[in-house]
Amino acid sequence: MPMKLIRRLAVSIVMIFVVASLTFFLVRMMPGNPYSVLYHKLVMQGLPPLQAMDQVRGIMNAMPNQPAYIQYFEWLRQLIHGNLGTSIAETGVPVTQLIFDALPWTLVTVSLGLFISFVIGIVLGVISASYRGTWLSNLIDNVGSVAHAIPVFVTAVALLYLFNVIWHIFPSSGAYGIMETPGFNWPFITSFLYHIALPIGTYVLAGFGSWELAMKSTTVMVMNDDFMMAARIHGLPRDRQMNYLGWNSILPLFTLFMLSLGVMFGGSVFIESTYAFPGIGNLLATAVTSRDYPVMQGCFMLTTATIIMANVLADFLYASLDPRISN
Repeated sequence: MPMKLIRRLAVSIVMIFVVASLTFFLVRMMPGNPYSVLYHKLVMQGLPPLQAMDQVRGIMNAMPNQPAYIQYFEWLRQLIHGNLGTSIAETGVPVTQLIFDALPWTLVTVSLGLFISFVIGIVLGVISASYRGTWLSNLIDNVGSVAHAIPVFVTAVALLYLFNVIWHIFPSSGAYGIMETPGFNWPFITSFLYHIALPIGTYVLAGFGSWELAMKSTTVMVMNDDFMMAARIHGLPRDRQMNYLGWNSILPLFTLFMLSLGVMFGGSVFIESTYAFPGIGNLLATAVTSRDYPVMQGCFMLTTATIIMANVLADFLYASLDPRISN
C-alpha cells in the first residue's frame, strides 16, 4: 500500500504541474495585456523605464517583451522555489499571502454548505426510495430535480433579493461586522455565522438535489441485494433495515462527496462574488476582471490540487470503509 500511495501521489503532482502549465498559457490568451498596463502605470507614477521594467518582472515573474515560452521557464523557475509571484492589482502583495488570507473563509463556507447539503440529500434520498411510488416520493424527487436544475448564480441572486432587499434579514456582503474583531470570541462568531447564512444557504439549495437523486438511485439498487432480502425474510425491525440500507447505500457516494469539495471551490466564484464574500472565489473573480495573471494562476492551481488530492484521498479511505474494496 505505501508504494501504491507514493505512485498515486507522484501521478497527482504531475497532473497538477500539467494543469498549471496549461493555465499559464491559457490565461495569457485572454484579451488585454496586463504587462503593458502595469508598466505604463509605473512609468506614469514617475519611475524610470528600466526601473519600471524591473518591477514588472518582480511582480509577474516575467518580462513583458519576452516570448511566452521564456516567460514560462522564468515562472517555472520561480515556482520551484515556492514563489507564485505578486499581485498586479494589489501591487507588491505576494500571491501566497492573498490566497492564505482568503482560503479559511472559503474552507468554512464550502465545508459547511457541502456537509449540510449532503446530509439533507442523503436523508431525503433514503425516504424517497423507501416510499417510492407514493406522493411523498414524487414530491421529494420533483423538489430535488428543480433545485438541481437551477444554476447556482440564480439561486444566489434570488436569496440575496429575498433576504436582503425585500425582507432585510441578512447582510448582503462581508464575512463579519465592521465593529467585530476576528478571533475566538462570541461576538465575532455570531457575526460570522450571521454573515455566512446566505452563502451557505446557496450551497445547500444548489447541492442537496443532486445528492437526493443519487442517494435514491443507489438505495433502490441496494434494496434488491441479497442481504436486504434476507433481512426482510427474517422479519428484522424496519428501523434496523433502514440502518443497513442507509449505510450500504451511502458508500458509493463517498468518492463523489470528496470530489465535490474541490468542485465547490470552483463554484464559489459565483456565490462569493454575489455576496462580496472575501474567499477564494471572490479573489479569483477579481483577478479575472483585472487580468491579474499571478493571482489567477495561484487560484487555479489551488482548485486543481484540491480536486486531484481529494480524489486520491477518497480512493484510499473508501477501501477502509468498505472491506470488499482493496487498494
